[in-house]
Amino acid sequence: MTSTVKKTLEEAKFSPPVFDSCPHLKQILTSNAKDTVYRNYGLAVNVALALKLRNGNIPLYKTSDGSKVEYKKLARLRNKAVRCRECLESLSCTYFCLQCSHVGCWKNGHASAHTKSTGHVFGIDSQTGYIFCFRCGDYVGDQRLEFIRQSKQGERTEPIMNNLGTETIIDGSRPPSLKASTGLRGFINMGATCFMSSIVQTIVHNPFVRDYFLSGYHAKCTKKMDTCITCCIDEIFKVFYGTDETKGYGPTALLTAAWRVKNSLAGYSEQDAHEFWQFLLDEIHKSDTELHPELDDTSTCRCITHKTFAGQLQSTVTCEKCLHSKNTVDPMLDLSLEIAKISKDKVTLNDCLDLFTSKEKLDSMTICSHCKKETTRTKQLLVRKLPPILAFQLKRFEHSASSSTKIETHVGFPLFLDMEPYTVSETLNSNEQGRASWGLMTYQLFAIVIHIGSVNTGHYICIIKNRDGNWFKFDDSRITLVSQDYVSKSNAYLLYYILCQA
Repeated sequence: MTSTVKKTLEEAKFSPPVFDSCPHLKQILTSNAKDTVYRNYGLAVNVALALKLRNGNIPLYKTSDGSKVEYKKLARLRNKAVRCRECLESLSCTYFCLQCSHVGCWKNGHASAHTKSTGHVFGIDSQTGYIFCFRCGDYVGDQRLEFIRQSKQGERTEPIMNNLGTETIIDGSRPPSLKASTGLRGFINMGATCFMSSIVQTIVHNPFVRDYFLSGYHAKCTKKMDTCITCCIDEIFKVFYGTDETKGYGPTALLTAAWRVKNSLAGYSEQDAHEFWQFLLDEIHKSDTELHPELDDTSTCRCITHKTFAGQLQSTVTCEKCLHSKNTVDPMLDLSLEIAKISKDKVTLNDCLDLFTSKEKLDSMTICSHCKKETTRTKQLLVRKLPPILAFQLKRFEHSASSSTKIETHVGFPLFLDMEPYTVSETLNSNEQGRASWGLMTYQLFAIVIHIGSVNTGHYICIIKNRDGNWFKFDDSRITLVSQDYVSKSNAYLLYYILCQA
């Protein structure tokens, strides 16, 4: 057997590349410099993945004299190697140049600045070992390079030497590919279906919903897929997290089922993403309670929809004469916020929440049931119970009998949101106080849905934060890594926050 055939058989045992190639990568890998590229890539990936094995074990290393290297010492060596050469940044994503020894950060733009000044096109992600093409602005892949990357991640049993002066001495195993485990895959636009794709991406990357579907809770459903929305979502989870396919997924079954279940969705006209999100959650709720009737309690539903998104909103109406108050508690799955019209330059999500929870004077006079006098009243809305996932809709669309308009005001939003100022702080019952009953009230942003364009002719995209802390933009079938600055500047329509764990 020739060495070429043997190498091909070895590479066939590994998962295919996570990302497609590009003209620039193809050009350099067919040039005389290809052997140098493969060698440099192997050295860089050794450093990037020095502390990671795909089977979850902690790798063990030894020096040339056979003595073991402490994990903490190895971590210090790696952290020094991945620092940005300009600002010494190492906590966020940095890139090894594939064509020289430079290391630059994404956060402060030093990686892209190096590309512009030297013409060196490719950077190797110091956290994952993936190759980023700065000319294309996207991650790219190649079968041979992916073989090298997976080999360095504990997927072969022979020792691996690296430029930290150490050698791996632990055997590896081969679980599902990283691509399959992260669910990074786009949707093919089937004709004005971007509203659907963006919402489903927020569901696919929601950890609570993901665990529900991947645990097989919907597997007992006997309905046909073209009539069951939840079966279609279940299939998407299986495909996104259980296969190595990287090309865009055509949501034909979901589209067909949506048309059958809800007539207003039929056709190829643009739909509202928020309305589809509400529809999707309701369908998942119905399916879950049909399969598991014990979940649908008369007072509190314990289906995956309500366990994940349901909170409580308290409305307090107060008499302005005797100050007697009456509380009404209603369920909520999200908060729809008016965009605050204020004089200062920047409007923020907190401004919108301040407006939502501010006291409103009711116009009509009425007889107070407590003091029996004619009086005016105030009304205030506050959150009584917070859900694990807190969803916001910013009301960008205004409709009247004669016209519809879109509010383009940029609303700044925090990556971390403290909800305590917008919640009921009184004692909920005789045994526990509100804050103690809810736990922490700090949320972290993990998903954004954005509407681009006008009311009638627009396009939806979404941005998702993955488990590694990287932000990815999903534009139908195209997925690109974006910076935190790009995220902050986006014109959000829907925002999804997850409760921080103590």
